Amino acid sequence: MRLARWFIVIVGGVLVTLWAIALAGSRTSVLHDKLVQALSERLNASVELDSFAVHTFPRLRISGDGLRIRLKDQQQPAPLIAVDHFDVAGGVVGLLRSQRHFRSVELRGLRITVPPRSMNDREAGNKAAQTATGPVVIDRVEAHDAALVLVPKNPEKDPRIFQIHDLVLQSVGFNRSMPFTATLVNPVPRGDIAVGGSFGPWRADEPGLTPLSGRYEFTHADLSTIHGIGGILSSSGDFAGELMQIDVRGTTHTPDFTVDTGAHPVPLDTTFHAVVDGTNGDTYLKRIDAKFLETSLTTSGAVTKAKGAKGRTVSLDVHMPRGRIEDVLALAVRTDKPVMHGTIALDTSMVIPPGEAKVADRIELDGRFALEQARFTDRLVQQRISTLSSRARGKDPKDVLARVMSDMHGTFTVRKGHARFNPVAFDVPGAAVVLKGSYGLRTERLAFDGTLTMDATVSQAAGGVKGVFLKIVDPLFKRNGAGAVIPIHVKGTREKPQFGVDWKRALLRR
Repeated sequence: MRLARWFIVIVGGVLVTLWAIALAGSRTSVLHDKLVQALSERLNASVELDSFAVHTFPRLRISGDGLRIRLKDQQQPAPLIAVDHFDVAGGVVGLLRSQRHFRSVELRGLRITVPPRSMNDREAGNKAAQTATGPVVIDRVEAHDAALVLVPKNPEKDPRIFQIHDLVLQSVGFNRSMPFTATLVNPVPRGDIAVGGSFGPWRADEPGLTPLSGRYEFTHADLSTIHGIGGILSSSGDFAGELMQIDVRGTTHTPDFTVDTGAHPVPLDTTFHAVVDGTNGDTYLKRIDAKFLETSLTTSGAVTKAKGAKGRTVSLDVHMPRGRIEDVLALAVRTDKPVMHGTIALDTSMVIPPGEAKVADRIELDGRFALEQARFTDRLVQQRISTLSSRARGKDPKDVLARVMSDMHGTFTVRKGHARFNPVAFDVPGAAVVLKGSYGLRTERLAFDGTLTMDATVSQAAGGVKGVFLKIVDPLFKRNGAGAVIPIHVKGTREKPQFGVDWKRALLRR
């Protein structure tokens, strides 16, 4: 949107003076000086032009090379606008009309450098916009190999560059709506964008209120240009509104979305409604409906410029009323098959601050979750869960339930690649486990302390001859009417967890 603003300013400023230049004389040096003088006055700018030529036969054609424009009050050292070569075509009759008319304008090597906005830059831009308005109409404007350069406040950081292959505007004038098409390369995530629609009429007094509408196609967007995720995204949608508030509705499709902690590609599809501030790029996500595998979720939030940092901060509220835990694990954990099956409900706030680290190391989560009817896929683990349930009920370990299901719920936070649970509760028939601790998203290391509560006593859970000898310790673990409350710890790794009784805590609480 900044590109359109400054592009129209320069084109209008040039063309509103060309009719006077064309009638001023035939000497190139005279026309060169008059063009520079006219542009300086019309745009309130310092203008440099390396070469300039006018051809009047068989039709009027004006061309030039090395055009550089600096607003008189701008602070940035680079020219605000630079054009390697321009060609203007029209007829003498069009120049003599009260509304000056040109057939076409072609620009090559257009480069617009937009600095961090200071008050002087803002005032200079407003003066240029007000002085450049005039009765000019151009049938067609084309810009090839253009670039929009956004300069960060920190001089040590690299500018953000949008490469624009082609930009075409039809029926160009400040007092009308102008059809346009453009193709450009989005830097992050890197991909091709094709845009078509209408822009204007230009509001010189309040540029942010300039209307625009149209449709976009975003293709071959490589998500790996964002540290920590991967996949090739495509998106399409419609937009309408004003520069300072553009309403965007569309869809995205990523057939191979990955997170580096999981590395399993899953199909991800979204439908979204967002409002974009075209003057600064901040995006406010009204609603996103997303689906991966057989799990759906909704989010809302914002993507805003981070103060004092390169990049933007993503802030979202995520709501997953009923998903599949195997889908979440396939996305987030490096395993050949899901650890468990079941349903999951999840609510969390999510913040991804800007930075060079991968997403898994930057993401911040605060939320709660609940698992229902969960069943482990590993036969040995599921057998141990069944045995635990039988012993906790005082039954013979061989007398196991045919299909033991587990329930789990808790609250969690994620910071700097570590998930902390405070607490997490795990329930099976006859037993309940409550744990507090952390899990390393990359290291996969476990560090939990908690309690195991059973309906049966320790001796009943052991059974047989061992149970007879353990009756002596039953009073040590009996609490709150339960058969036994045993302090435990869980350590090791996800693949090789180590469970044990915390005897120190057991003895101290006596």
